[in-house]
Amino acid sequence: MASRLKTLTLFSSSTCSLCTTAKDSILKVQKQQPFKLVVLDIHKQECPKEFADKYMFDIPVVHLNDQFLTQHRVQEDKLSEALKKFDQTGLVEKIK
Repeated sequence: MASRLKTLTLFSSSTCSLCTTAKDSILKVQKQQPFKLVVLDIHKQECPKEFADKYMFDIPVVHLNDQFLTQHRVQEDKLSEALKKFDQTGLVEKIK
């Protein structure tokens, strides 16, 4: 089965320690499962205003192919599971 194209977007801030931890977890998973990672700082113009406003107090937030996946903590095993499920079904299942 061919792998589906996946883009993870991490909404973060340079002053957020949880964001650093989340990015480290994401990068570990990326070594096992290929996907594109986009990191957007909510305090910079690169981040769309709607998401900067929405996630101001909830970062880190992760989207998979423009759909909400998880926020605050990124557990490697759960992220890996969600990516595998997406590969199989094409559906983004929120991580709880």
